Amino acid sequence: MFTVQILTPEKALPLIEAEHVTLPAVDGELGIRTGHAPVVTLLKAGKVFIKHGSQANHTYAVRGGVAQMVRNELKIISQAVADGDEVSETTLAKRLEALLSAPYADDHAKMDAKAEAAWLAAQLKAAGKNVPDLSRLGM
Repeated sequence: MFTVQILTPEKALPLIEAEHVTLPAVDGELGIRTGHAPVVTLLKAGKVFIKHGSQANHTYAVRGGVAQMVRNELKIISQAVADGDEVSETTLAKRLEALLSAPYADDHAKMDAKAEAAWLAAQLKAAGKNVPDLSRLGM
């Protein structure tokens, strides 16, 4: 077993005991187990899956960040975190549709919209919900 701590600028989630964690690293998914070698990795917006044998599995969405595993302690620092069990598919789908249908005057505004769409999609995926086609934003 090892501990997982998720921190954002607004909150720190309670420590979670884990046997395995899957992280959305920028280079692909990264699996962490008890006794894993020390590692630091950058995270993209995506799903963090935490498995514990005797408790329910946890799924969270993170909005990018960094993860560090040292001495059986995994720390995840992210801009934002959402519990997969608390995601509202209807609300997020409406926000995504607004982003997809909006006109963008410049590349900067479109880049911001893509980042927001990636975060909303990560939350939907973490909750096991359908993600609309994001190709209108070039994703």
